[in-house]
Amino acid sequence: MAMNFFEHQEKARRSTGRLVILFALAVGAIIALLYFFFAYFLVFKSAGESSSNTDGYREIGLWQPMTLIYVVGGTLLCSGLACLIKIVSLSDGGSAVAEMVGAVRVNPATSDPQERKYINVVEEMAIASGVPVPAIYIMQDEININAFAAGYTVQDAAVAVTRGCIDSLNRDELQGVVAHEFSHILNGDMSLNIRLIGVLAGILFIAIIGRILLEVGARSGGGRRGSRNKEGGGGAGALLAIGLALFLVGYIGYFFGSLIKAAVSRQREFLADASAVQFTRNPGGIGGALRQIGGYADGELETKRASEISHMCFSSTISGFFSFATHPPLPERISRIENTPLEAIGPGGATLGAPLAAGVAGLAGGTIRTSAADVIASTGSVTKAGVEKAIHIVASLPAGLAEAAQHPLSASALVYLLILPENKKERRKLARTGLPGILGQDELGELYRLEKLMPGLAAHARLPLLEMCAPALRNLTSDQAREFTGRIERIVKLDNEVDLREFCYITMIEFCLYGNGRLRRKNKKRYKNFDEMAGDFSCVLSVLATAGHSDPGQRTLSFEMARSLLAGRVKLRYETEGIPVGELRTSIGRLARSSVRIREALLSAASHCVLADDTIEVEEAELLRALAHAVGVPVPLFLADTDID
Repeated sequence: MAMNFFEHQEKARRSTGRLVILFALAVGAIIALLYFFFAYFLVFKSAGESSSNTDGYREIGLWQPMTLIYVVGGTLLCSGLACLIKIVSLSDGGSAVAEMVGAVRVNPATSDPQERKYINVVEEMAIASGVPVPAIYIMQDEININAFAAGYTVQDAAVAVTRGCIDSLNRDELQGVVAHEFSHILNGDMSLNIRLIGVLAGILFIAIIGRILLEVGARSGGGRRGSRNKEGGGGAGALLAIGLALFLVGYIGYFFGSLIKAAVSRQREFLADASAVQFTRNPGGIGGALRQIGGYADGELETKRASEISHMCFSSTISGFFSFATHPPLPERISRIENTPLEAIGPGGATLGAPLAAGVAGLAGGTIRTSAADVIASTGSVTKAGVEKAIHIVASLPAGLAEAAQHPLSASALVYLLILPENKKERRKLARTGLPGILGQDELGELYRLEKLMPGLAAHARLPLLEMCAPALRNLTSDQAREFTGRIERIVKLDNEVDLREFCYITMIEFCLYGNGRLRRKNKKRYKNFDEMAGDFSCVLSVLATAGHSDPGQRTLSFEMARSLLAGRVKLRYETEGIPVGELRTSIGRLARSSVRIREALLSAASHCVLADDTIEVEEAELLRALAHAVGVPVPLFLADTDID
């Protein structure tokens, strides 16, 4: 049975724990090697000094506590500081990694047909999987075929492909590559990958220090001649010896660290390949991309940073001495994807015989009954029906609204509209009477133009359209973003109350603008115990029960469904009075920073609350998805298999 988002996240957490242990052992081995070098160095040094001067001299043994303290302290300080600096430099998530290797963000309004194809594929996959549209990058100077996804969470993810990837692959093949990268986003691989970059940078820093000392020692000793410079030459010799030791030990540690990185990457690539086939139900897409790579000089990158991101790319990025295979061989990957015998695939990925049919059955159409268990099972997954529904949603958007999502100014006006009530009469009333005091003339003109197109927007397309605005909104400057969020806050208060849908939309908009980085920096505490979250569960589920049902009896029944599900873990109290928006903000913020187990329990309880009457309307489904977004859980279009048009 396939794992859901929560199980993948828990597995990723355990993998991170094992990785910490492995690298701790590697650092311990480095410390041991350095200690024995310095201990022997001091023993030989003391032996030389004692032969020339024995007056009051005490011989030094191999056990040297102070040397051990200096070695441990120096190694941990240097490696830890270098690791911390690297990780902090990547604290903005996927965008920081993409820009580190020279990738450039794609203009959402680009007229380049290949870039538009790429944007559309990413948007469709994001909508189908229930994550905000990630930052979209291209490595413009790379002609080979490769790609990667990076970030800490689904909210700050970025997807980057090479120029060769979008120019050389057809749409199905590009979709297969993007689906592979979305698997890494949904399976919790990205955070581990960034930590790998940081830890390896810390270990390599020891070798860098050694290389610097070697260069200093060589310069110091090279210009000194004659017996009168013996003392200076001895100091240069010591620098050379210490530098050589640090250089060798650092690279030995980096060697084994790279082996660990490669082993972790190879294991996860098979899962990502399988997920890509599951997402698209088209083995020929990703299989065709791998075949193209096999005949296109592999996926080697020109950037000097290729080795740092080798473990997170679609295919191998480097080759040669002292590089390890971070990916399984292409023939083996193609064999698994297409069920083609390995012996029938050539070394470059070309099929020597006719490939076998994949034999993947399509999903049955028609209306289905959605349950709370189905919602939980669907987290972190994509189905062929979901991708098809996403393609249909994007294609059926009113042309003016789809185009508006591509430009920062019009995307801002579009978001203002989506925040307003769905009822046409109420929306137009607020737009005409409340917005002139909040928006400027240019924004008002654009909003009024777009409002005329809103009747053509299907209810189930509102949330996907908001997600599609993410790339354009990220092009706002920091001042523009701050003013934009301030206007959003004022707009939602026009009717003197902030309901759950509006609040979740606000949270999603912040994710679109800032990713998860700003929220992570503002709030450091993480919550792991159910007991301390009782008030937050009560607050959110009370608001959800009220928002999802108009009948008081049905509201109570919905809340009781959630209460019974959480019995024994959280004591809930139904809040019948209006809950202040500040309290709701605090509760959702705390839940967003809670453990995977707590967020899984919240989504399960929320699903039972919404589905208490065994039916789910589009508005309820989107409300549930918006809440999931707010706490960092990707819930896909679980109505994708139903007839909602």
